[in-house]
Amino acid sequence: MKRRNFLTGLGGITLALPALRAFTSSTPARAGGATGALPRRVIVMAYPMGTHVPAWRPTAEGAAFELPMITAPLMPFRDRCLFVSNCGHDALDLGGNAFTYGHPAKKEAVFTGTLLQVAFGGDGTNHVDNVIAADPGGHDRTPNGASIEHVIGQSLDPSSFLRPSVDLGVWGPGGVQQEAQTSDFFYEGVANPVTMQTNPATAFADLFAGVDTSDEGPSEALLALRRRNKSVLDAVRDGFTDLRSGLDPDDQRVLDEHAAKIRDIELDMPTLGSCVLPEDIPMGEDAFAGLSMNEMADLHNRILAHAMGCGVAPVGRIEYMRQQKPFFGIPTVDDAIAQVQDWHHPIVHASDGIAPDYAPRLEGFRFFIQKFADLLGYLDAIPEGDGTSVLDNTLVLIGSDYASGGGHASRDLGFIVAGNAGDARLGYHFDADAYNVNHFLTSVCQMAGATEPNGSPIRSFGLPGFVDGPIPELF
Repeated sequence: MKRRNFLTGLGGITLALPALRAFTSSTPARAGGATGALPRRVIVMAYPMGTHVPAWRPTAEGAAFELPMITAPLMPFRDRCLFVSNCGHDALDLGGNAFTYGHPAKKEAVFTGTLLQVAFGGDGTNHVDNVIAADPGGHDRTPNGASIEHVIGQSLDPSSFLRPSVDLGVWGPGGVQQEAQTSDFFYEGVANPVTMQTNPATAFADLFAGVDTSDEGPSEALLALRRRNKSVLDAVRDGFTDLRSGLDPDDQRVLDEHAAKIRDIELDMPTLGSCVLPEDIPMGEDAFAGLSMNEMADLHNRILAHAMGCGVAPVGRIEYMRQQKPFFGIPTVDDAIAQVQDWHHPIVHASDGIAPDYAPRLEGFRFFIQKFADLLGYLDAIPEGDGTSVLDNTLVLIGSDYASGGGHASRDLGFIVAGNAGDARLGYHFDADAYNVNHFLTSVCQMAGATEPNGSPIRSFGLPGFVDGPIPELF
């Protein structure tokens, strides 16, 4: 019996599972949450313009490494993270120099693992055999596939949640800001970008509509939310039925007895769960006006963490947007930006040589990793039963469109996976020089237990036919 059929059939129930003859003892132990289950949800954080690789990359490969200046904020979660460095985006090379060295396609490709539509000839099918050298020229930025969090989310049965995803955009002050911003990183299919909500007040009102946080108790909206997520067996009814039909009569009897026990326990449980709402979220149309990226990021991090903890959606996205002219809310960085006519872009593209006057650039790159660490902290502070936290049951990923912010490099990208990474190694740094982004994204699919529509493991994510299988050293 396939391990995934067994796990999804029981919905990751954390109670002791029955010993079925069809389930062999050869299944390896998982490196994820305390229950050993697959992640229940996935969150991806994206930020533009890369980093300074020497100050991002851990000092040594393997488990005995230190974290340098940019990734140092993750020290509290060091042993719950997998660092992957030096990962080339070789698929871009297939599209020609405009893809390899220019801005076009970098954001669109990093989590989709494929090129823009303009780079596909013939019938335009998203397959390595159809890729042609092309020059998008900044005009046709249409992606040709879905990004990884959407694909994983489909395997997590979005129909059992209140909504398919929570999508938040962090916007630096300045320029014309609208609440609905089109993502540059996240896509739910060909030419189908995700819409990101940049106003934390609107996001809070939308995600937690009608919830009463007063001393009078939870509102009917919150009670309905909790009732919907109360029954494990109801949420996985179809998977349970499929699992049962594949067993012999003796195993079916054991499983039925186990299900009856779970139902009895659920009936004895209190109706209310542990859904906790974020506090002190400013409300009103202009609640976001004048806020720095630092303040906006903190609001969105807390909203996202609590929405995940309340079971709102299986997928969370958070994207840092408008990075040409942001103000971080860090005085030294903001002063340096102001000195180049309020443009962050020249600072990012400055020489890779680190001199004292480039220190603000390093602080800007560190900012995004600090926000990632803050998000992990919020997730870890929300209990989820059986001694686990929301972080223990969530696969969290961060990445950027560049490697070195000093150029348009896509040769040595860095990614960090945290929380529940399934069978993957945690507290580990891997130099992926022999692999590429498609190998890595395929590996993340395996960490999450994502499969093809026919139930088989995903072995070539993003650009079919380009790679075969994950990075074995990550597991």
